[in-house]
Amino acid sequence: MPSLLKELLRDLSLNSPILGAAVFTVEGHPVVSYFHAGTEDAAVAAMVAGIHSAAEQVMRELRQGSLKSIIVEGEGGNTLVLAVTGGYLLTVTSPENAKIGLVFNDAKRVAREAGRLLQELI
Repeated sequence: MPSLLKELLRDLSLNSPILGAAVFTVEGHPVVSYFHAGTEDAAVAAMVAGIHSAAEQVMRELRQGSLKSIIVEGEGGNTLVLAVTGGYLLTVTSPENAKIGLVFNDAKRVAREAGRLLQELI
């Protein structure tokens, strides 16, 4: 199953403006990733889980419902974090000049598919 997830992330990176992608648990553990060489998956997983946890608290405090996604914009690119069924997070990176709507649409599609694959594991 992890090989199917890895293939899904690889295809996403090859067929969209997304540079890299990973699936992490909400607890901060890496499941599978397709990032450029040198990326420390465990460190990124922990940081993404921390951002997700903080954003969930904000949503609760502001009574905005369940957290669906987070967009982090930087000078060199963007990072999207989307909730995936079953306590997982899809994280994708894109260059700063990528159309965020296209990135978001591709990421949502892959999050749904990753959720289906992960549900089969359970």
